[in-house]
Amino acid sequence: MDKEWIHLPSRLVPEYEEGVQKFLAQAKDYAKTRDVILCPCIRCKNKKYMTFEKVYEHLIIKGFDPSYTIWFFHGETDTPQFEGEGSLGGVQEAEDESREEFHLYRDVFVSDEKVGHTTSDARDYEFADLLEDAETPLFPGCTTYTKLSASVTLYNYKSTNGHTDSSFNELLKILGDMLPEKTTLPQNVYSMKKLLKPFDLGYEKIHACPNDCCLFRKELKELDSCPKCGSSRWKVDKFTFKVRKGVPEKVLRYFPVIPRFKRMFKSEEMAEDLIWHSNHKSQDHMMRHPVDSVAWDTINHKWPTFASDPRNLRLGLATDGFNPFGDLSSRYSCWPVIFVNYNLPPLKCMSKENLMLTLLIPGPKQPGNDIDVYLEPLVEDLKELWDIGVEAFDAFSKSMFNLKAILMWTINDFPAYENLAGCAAKGKFGCPICGEDVCSMWLKYCRKVSYLGHRRFLAPDHPFREKKKWFKWKKERKGKPRTLTGLEILNAVKVIENDWWKKKKSQNIINAKRKRKTHDISKNVQKSDQMWKKKSIFFSLPYWSVSYFALYSSSFINLYFCS
Repeated sequence: MDKEWIHLPSRLVPEYEEGVQKFLAQAKDYAKTRDVILCPCIRCKNKKYMTFEKVYEHLIIKGFDPSYTIWFFHGETDTPQFEGEGSLGGVQEAEDESREEFHLYRDVFVSDEKVGHTTSDARDYEFADLLEDAETPLFPGCTTYTKLSASVTLYNYKSTNGHTDSSFNELLKILGDMLPEKTTLPQNVYSMKKLLKPFDLGYEKIHACPNDCCLFRKELKELDSCPKCGSSRWKVDKFTFKVRKGVPEKVLRYFPVIPRFKRMFKSEEMAEDLIWHSNHKSQDHMMRHPVDSVAWDTINHKWPTFASDPRNLRLGLATDGFNPFGDLSSRYSCWPVIFVNYNLPPLKCMSKENLMLTLLIPGPKQPGNDIDVYLEPLVEDLKELWDIGVEAFDAFSKSMFNLKAILMWTINDFPAYENLAGCAAKGKFGCPICGEDVCSMWLKYCRKVSYLGHRRFLAPDHPFREKKKWFKWKKERKGKPRTLTGLEILNAVKVIENDWWKKKKSQNIINAKRKRKTHDISKNVQKSDQMWKKKSIFFSLPYWSVSYFALYSSSFINLYFCS
């Protein structure tokens, strides 16, 4: 387009008004269904969203920003070429990068003006300052990096290679001496973190009892010792036995999920991916995504109101222990709890960047059955997301909606499944399929439990059922065991009273166990093992009720307990 009208000496001449109208016509074609665009006037400088009428007033009254020569925020893509240089090269790349950084900031500071509300001046100024950092080159004449892109690249290098703050401060000092004097590179880690703070999801530090009895939150927030076991909340010096108040013994890190879910819908591309499942269900009865599963269809049938909005999230929870120090020793076990978002397409829902870390349970010992203590804040947010929901802005449809979420299942190995579900994974009742009808045998000399009776799962007329020579001269007449229904499971666990804390065993008891004879151990195994160890905290979720489990019966229960 002709841009000479921007530099006219008067904004009252018809040529200037005609140029503004042509500019707005191009911006409307680029905006398509949007009702607002960035205002390029000399005061707003593409830092505020406004309606077309408001932008017209600003351009007539205040004038067009003369430094905005390439209108890439309003649909212009082709740029002029320098004589003898072909394309713009690094300049074009810098403009593309600046445009990406602008959209990144816009996703974080999405303007409420899109939905009929006005934002505060303080938030507009904050957005303007951040956008200025995104557009500022690393040093005068630099076309490769901006202040923001250089900070993001270096901070990613720090986290990938495990640099400490002191070593990274030294690296920044060296780079600052190498670059020109007017470089905008942050001088230390603190300044870099302050620059990247708007993108920080943040997490809550919640103090925990060293014996996993409770979390010091809500009514226990002000206590200095555990009300159950009496252990100190603070670290105790091993030599002087003095309490170092202010230094917690154990800290749970919780990454709140609700603001992160809301932020996902602020990105137009991500918001579109979150409804992918609504029109990609398999038509040939082949399962390529959880949307094709029985569990997904059962949710649609049981709660049609929830299923009516494809933006409502369906989640899976995965957890396991690992040693964060990179060796094979099992002396330290840290447990991350991760959400999987099944609304996304198959190639994205399991990608690394879309797996959502929610809890980081500290060691050195695994939480065991006491993991429910650490899951409390997460389950509370899941209850809110189901009962009430949260107001969120959908950048794809440009509308506000009530966001809800449901936890479909857990994903874990056998030892972790025992801790999460409260169902035995070893001993006499170690088979989740057979339940209390399991066919187990204690091997005297191996001192282990073995599981037999697999011929029960064969067809009634299978020839192996009649084989006696291969199976201790016995024929198999039993049928396969019946899977427990949801009502039976709830009736079995409702009488269990959970008792969280790790009991400290005295040395005398440990020595006595070592001297115990083999037949005493076998008797103890047969008597002590039970099908259900605890009532899992997941049973407190409203949708994991009697009707929910009864509806899912065998297929869902097996998926939940065995996946």
